[in-house]
Amino acid sequence: MLNNIKIALFTLTALASTTAAIAQNHVHQQNDDQHQITIIDPWIRSAPANAPALGLFLKISNNTNQEVRLVSVHTPGYKRIELHRTINNNGMMKMVKQDFMPIPAQGKLHLKPGSWHVMLIGPNRVPGKGEKIELSLEFNNGNTQTIQALVRKGKRMMKHHSAH
Repeated sequence: MLNNIKIALFTLTALASTTAAIAQNHVHQQNDDQHQITIIDPWIRSAPANAPALGLFLKISNNTNQEVRLVSVHTPGYKRIELHRTINNNGMMKMVKQDFMPIPAQGKLHLKPGSWHVMLIGPNRVPGKGEKIELSLEFNNGNTQTIQALVRKGKRMMKHHSAH
């Protein structure tokens, strides 16, 4: 009977140690994934209460040895969210919807007015200056990052842009 108790205790101790090691390795792997892609200074341009769309801007660093692509952005309260790039088309600046945004290996992508940006289209409610909006960024390598973007004033880069 005493031997059965010793075997049971030994088995429980071994199982607990293995479970703790697996959990620690999983947390360490998640932390490594979080550092592969870093997000700096996410912000949303403030807009009037009746604005049909808002722009999201940020800097993305890819600390891996392979190109990574931003493939989607999610947040509740918008009819749709699109990845865009502003291009010069025969002297006319035009926003073009993109399927993804490439971040080069060991490189950066700067989403800014008049360049790459995310359009938050059809807001249920336009957030006010100073509010923070939580967004989820999804990358093609399986990494998803949740960020807080500050709503703030930004300079307008284009005098005319088409409605979405």
